[in-house]
Amino acid sequence: MNDLQDLHELYTDEEVMRYWSTAPHSQLQQTENTLRFMIDGEYNGRCDFIIDYAPPSTTPKLIGKLGVWDGHEIGFMLARSFWGKGHMKEAMTELLRDFWQREDMKAQDEIVADVDPRNGACIGLLKSFGFKETGYREKTWETHLGWCDSLDLKLERPKD
Repeated sequence: MNDLQDLHELYTDEEVMRYWSTAPHSQLQQTENTLRFMIDGEYNGRCDFIIDYAPPSTTPKLIGKLGVWDGHEIGFMLARSFWGKGHMKEAMTELLRDFWQREDMKAQDEIVADVDPRNGACIGLLKSFGFKETGYREKTWETHLGWCDSLDLKLERPKD
Protein backbone atom coordinates (compact mmCIF):
# COMPACT_ATOMS: atom_id res chain seq x y z
CA MET A 1 0.00 0.00 0.00
CA ASN A 2 3.06 2.25 -0.35
CA ASP A 3 1.58 3.78 -3.51
CA LEU A 4 -1.74 4.78 -1.96
CA GLN A 5 -1.13 8.53 -1.71
CA ASP A 6 0.29 8.84 -5.25
CA LEU A 7 -2.59 6.77 -6.65
CA HIS A 8 -5.05 8.93 -4.72
CA GLU A 9 -3.57 12.02 -6.41
CA LEU A 10 -4.46 10.45 -9.78
CA TYR A 11 -7.95 9.41 -8.73
CA THR A 12 -8.79 12.85 -7.32
CA ASP A 13 -7.58 14.83 -10.36
CA GLU A 14 -10.65 15.89 -12.34
CA GLU A 15 -8.71 16.13 -15.61
CA VAL A 16 -7.20 12.65 -15.23
CA MET A 17 -10.63 11.25 -14.33
CA ARG A 18 -12.59 13.15 -17.00
CA TYR A 19 -13.16 10.08 -19.19
CA TRP A 20 -12.86 7.39 -16.50
CA SER A 21 -15.90 5.25 -15.73
CA THR A 22 -16.24 6.71 -12.23
CA ALA A 23 -16.19 10.19 -10.73
CA PRO A 24 -13.00 11.48 -9.12
CA HIS A 25 -12.48 10.00 -5.68
CA SER A 26 -13.50 12.20 -2.78
CA GLN A 27 -12.25 9.88 -0.02
CA LEU A 28 -8.90 8.16 0.47
CA GLN A 29 -10.84 4.99 1.34
CA GLN A 30 -12.16 4.81 -2.25
CA THR A 31 -8.61 4.78 -3.60
CA GLU A 32 -7.52 2.29 -0.96
CA ASN A 33 -10.35 -0.02 -2.05
CA THR A 34 -9.27 0.38 -5.69
CA LEU A 35 -5.64 -0.37 -4.83
CA ARG A 36 -6.64 -3.38 -2.72
CA PHE A 37 -8.73 -4.67 -5.65
CA MET A 38 -5.68 -4.29 -7.93
CA ILE A 39 -3.34 -6.01 -5.47
CA ASP A 40 -5.71 -8.90 -4.82
CA GLY A 41 -6.81 -9.24 -8.47
CA GLU A 42 -5.88 -12.22 -10.57
CA TYR A 43 -4.17 -9.98 -13.14
CA ASN A 44 -1.88 -8.16 -10.68
CA GLY A 45 1.70 -8.58 -11.83
CA ARG A 46 0.55 -10.33 -15.00
CA CYS A 47 -1.14 -7.59 -17.01
CA ASP A 48 -2.21 -4.92 -14.50
CA PHE A 49 0.52 -2.53 -13.39
CA ILE A 50 1.31 0.80 -11.86
CA ILE A 51 3.72 3.07 -13.74
CA ASP A 52 6.64 4.49 -11.79
CA TYR A 53 8.90 7.33 -12.87
CA ALA A 54 12.40 7.49 -11.41
CA PRO A 55 14.88 10.00 -12.79
CA PRO A 56 18.48 9.28 -11.74
CA SER A 57 19.16 9.70 -8.01
CA THR A 58 15.49 9.98 -7.05
CA THR A 59 12.91 7.79 -5.37
CA PRO A 60 10.43 6.26 -7.85
CA LYS A 61 7.04 7.97 -7.94
CA LEU A 62 3.79 6.42 -9.14
CA ILE A 63 2.61 8.41 -12.16
CA GLY A 64 -0.04 6.14 -13.66
CA LYS A 65 -1.57 2.75 -14.14
CA LEU A 66 -2.00 0.51 -17.13
CA GLY A 67 -3.54 -2.88 -17.55
CA VAL A 68 -5.52 -5.36 -19.52
CA TRP A 69 -8.68 -5.83 -17.50
CA ASP A 70 -10.28 -9.25 -17.40
CA GLY A 71 -7.59 -10.50 -19.77
CA HIS A 72 -8.89 -8.59 -22.79
CA GLU A 73 -9.82 -4.89 -22.20
CA ILE A 74 -7.08 -2.29 -21.92
CA GLY A 75 -7.30 0.72 -19.65
CA PHE A 76 -4.84 3.34 -18.48
CA MET A 77 -4.38 6.69 -16.75
CA LEU A 78 -1.42 9.01 -16.30
CA ALA A 79 -0.70 11.95 -14.02
CA ARG A 80 -1.39 15.20 -15.86
CA SER A 81 2.14 16.55 -15.37
CA PHE A 82 3.41 13.60 -17.45
CA TRP A 83 0.98 13.91 -20.37
CA GLY A 84 2.51 14.26 -23.83
CA LYS A 85 6.00 13.16 -22.82
CA GLY A 86 5.97 9.59 -24.14
CA HIS A 87 5.66 7.81 -20.78
CA MET A 88 2.39 6.04 -21.60
CA LYS A 89 3.66 5.05 -25.03
CA GLU A 90 6.74 3.51 -23.42
CA ALA A 91 4.67 1.71 -20.79
CA MET A 92 2.16 0.43 -23.34
CA THR A 93 4.93 -0.82 -25.61
CA GLU A 94 6.23 -2.98 -22.77
CA LEU A 95 2.77 -4.11 -21.66
CA LEU A 96 1.73 -5.23 -25.14
CA ARG A 97 5.04 -6.98 -25.82
CA ASP A 98 4.78 -8.85 -22.54
CA PHE A 99 1.04 -9.58 -22.90
CA TRP A 100 1.38 -11.27 -26.29
CA GLN A 101 4.35 -13.37 -25.07
CA ARG A 102 2.75 -14.63 -21.85
CA GLU A 103 1.88 -18.32 -21.85
CA ASP A 104 -1.22 -17.64 -19.75
CA MET A 105 -2.50 -15.18 -22.38
CA LYS A 106 -1.92 -17.38 -25.46
CA ALA A 107 -5.68 -17.97 -25.80
CA GLN A 108 -6.34 -14.23 -26.18
CA ASP A 109 -6.64 -13.30 -29.85
CA GLU A 110 -7.32 -9.62 -29.25
CA ILE A 111 -7.30 -6.72 -26.83
CA VAL A 112 -10.25 -4.33 -26.89
CA ALA A 113 -10.78 -0.76 -25.70
CA ASP A 114 -13.99 1.08 -24.80
CA VAL A 115 -13.16 4.79 -25.16
CA ASP A 116 -15.20 7.95 -24.72
CA PRO A 117 -15.12 9.38 -28.28
CA ARG A 118 -14.24 12.83 -26.86
CA ASN A 119 -10.94 11.45 -25.56
CA GLY A 120 -8.81 12.17 -28.61
CA ALA A 121 -5.47 11.64 -26.86
CA CYS A 122 -6.43 8.13 -25.79
CA ILE A 123 -7.80 7.24 -29.22
CA GLY A 124 -4.65 8.58 -30.89
CA LEU A 125 -2.39 6.56 -28.60
CA LEU A 126 -4.34 3.35 -29.17
CA LYS A 127 -4.37 3.85 -32.95
CA SER A 128 -0.60 4.42 -32.90
CA PHE A 129 -0.32 0.83 -31.66
CA GLY A 130 -2.58 -0.49 -34.41
CA PHE A 131 -5.94 -0.50 -32.63
CA LYS A 132 -8.77 -0.26 -35.18
CA GLU A 133 -12.25 1.15 -34.69
CA THR A 134 -14.86 -1.59 -34.57
CA GLY A 135 -18.02 0.22 -33.50
CA TYR A 136 -19.74 3.16 -31.88
CA ARG A 137 -22.38 2.86 -29.17
CA GLU A 138 -24.52 5.61 -27.71
CA LYS A 139 -25.21 6.14 -24.02
CA THR A 140 -23.18 3.19 -22.77
CA TRP A 141 -21.88 4.69 -19.52
CA GLU A 142 -23.62 6.95 -17.05
CA THR A 143 -20.82 8.74 -15.23
CA HIS A 144 -20.17 11.98 -13.39
CA LEU A 145 -20.34 13.64 -16.84
CA GLY A 146 -23.81 12.24 -17.57
CA TRP A 147 -24.42 9.70 -20.32
CA CYS A 148 -21.32 8.94 -22.40
CA ASP A 149 -20.95 7.16 -25.71
CA SER A 150 -18.36 4.49 -26.49
CA LEU A 151 -15.96 4.13 -29.38
CA ASP A 152 -14.90 0.49 -29.55
CA LEU A 153 -11.41 -0.40 -30.74
CA LYS A 154 -9.59 -3.70 -31.16
CA LEU A 155 -5.99 -4.82 -31.52
CA GLU A 156 -5.52 -8.31 -32.93
CA ARG A 157 -2.72 -10.60 -31.79
CA PRO A 158 0.32 -10.03 -34.01
CA LYS A 159 1.07 -12.78 -36.48
CA ASP A 160 4.20 -14.73 -35.55
